[in-house]
Amino acid sequence: MTSHTHSFYRFCAVHSLLIGLLPFFIPVLLWQQGFGLAQISLFVAITGLGFMVSLRWWQSLYQRSQWRQILALSFIAELGLIAIIISADNTVVLIGGALLNGMYNCFYWTSQRVMFSAMTTQQISNKTANKTGKQYGNFQILVVVLLKLGILIGAYLQQHQQVEILFGISIFLSLLAILVLIRAGTDPTIKVSPAKPLKKRDKLVFAIDGVFLFFESYFWVLSLFFISRGNVFELGLMLVVLTLVLSLIFMLIKNTIDRLNQHYVFYSAVVLYALSWVLRGMLTVDVEGASLYLLVLVIAFLTSFFRLSFNKRFFDHANQLDTINIIWSKSYLSQGAIVIFFAALATVLFLGDATVANLPALYWLLAPAGLLYGLYAPPHVTTRHQASLSETDSINYVPTHDKRII
Repeated sequence: MTSHTHSFYRFCAVHSLLIGLLPFFIPVLLWQQGFGLAQISLFVAITGLGFMVSLRWWQSLYQRSQWRQILALSFIAELGLIAIIISADNTVVLIGGALLNGMYNCFYWTSQRVMFSAMTTQQISNKTANKTGKQYGNFQILVVVLLKLGILIGAYLQQHQQVEILFGISIFLSLLAILVLIRAGTDPTIKVSPAKPLKKRDKLVFAIDGVFLFFESYFWVLSLFFISRGNVFELGLMLVVLTLVLSLIFMLIKNTIDRLNQHYVFYSAVVLYALSWVLRGMLTVDVEGASLYLLVLVIAFLTSFFRLSFNKRFFDHANQLDTINIIWSKSYLSQGAIVIFFAALATVLFLGDATVANLPALYWLLAPAGLLYGLYAPPHVTTRHQASLSETDSINYVPTHDKRII
C-alpha cells in the first residue's frame, strides 16, 4: 500500500468506529430527549449551516497545507459533539450540538473525499486500469464493518447507561488516531486549478443528494428504531446482522462493477434507489415478522448498491476534471439545499403538528424525486486513457453516508 492508502484507511477506520459509538444514534438520542420531527429537521438545517461555515475554514487550512490540523480538528469536533449530546440541555444540543455536528461532518467527509481521490488518482497514474469501483467497494466494506462494530458497542453501553465509558473510549481512540496520523505526515494535496462551471443538471443532483443523505441518516434510522420497539441494543443487533449479509453481497459485486457497462449499472441503481423509498413508505403497513426484516434487507441493499454506483461515477468524474473544486462545489450545493429544505420542512412540521405517523408519507414523496439522480452526467472522455475510464464510468457520500450503508 502507498502512504496515501495507509492514511486513508486508518483515518476512515477510526472515524467509522467513533461514528458507531454515538453519532450514528443522534436522531434516536434526540427523540429520547423529547425532540419531535420538527425539532430534528431544524437540527439538520443548523447542521448544514455549520458545515458551510466550517468548509471555509477547511479550505483555508488546506490551501496553506495544514493537513495535520485538518485531521486533528476532525476528531476534536467529533469529541465535542459527543460531549454536548450526552451532557447538555435541549437548547444547547439544538444549536451548539448541531453546529458542531456540521463542523465534524465537514472536516471528516471533505477530508475523506480528498484522501480517497488522491489515493485513486495516484493508483491510476501508476497503473492503466481504473479500479475506482473496486477501491470504493473495499473501502465501504471496511467502513461498514467498523461502523457496525461501533454501533453494537455504543448500543450496549447506551442501553446500560454507561455513557461515561463510551466517552472515555471515544477520547482514547481519537487521541491514538491523531498521534498515528500526524506521525505519518501524509499530505494528499490535489492541485487547485481554476474552477470549471458545473452543468445545471449536475448542480441539481448535488443539491438533492444532501437532502437524501440526511433522510437516510436521520429519519430512516428513526424508523429502524421504531421497528426495534424502541430498544437501542436491538436496533444495533439488527444492523449488525444486516451488515454481515450485505458484506457478503458486496464481496461478490465489488470486483465486477468496474467491468460492467456503467451507464446501465448507474441508471438501474437510480431506479432501484427510488424503489427503496417506495418500500420505506410501505414499511409500517401491516408488515411484521420475517417479511419485515426481509423488506429492511432489500431496502438496505438497494441503497448500498446505489451509493456504490453513484460514488464511483462521482470520483471517476472528479478525477478526470477538477477534483478539489468539484468536491467543494458539491459540498456547498448539498449543504445549502439541506439548510433550505430542512428549515422549510421544520416549519411545515411545526405548523402541522406532525408525528412519526407522517414518516411514510415523507418517504413516498421522496420516491419520484430519487429519479432525478439519473440527470447526473457521466464522466467526460477526451483521451484514450480516459476512454478506458468511461467504460468503467463512475460522489458525494463518499461515503453517506453515508453517510451510511442503510
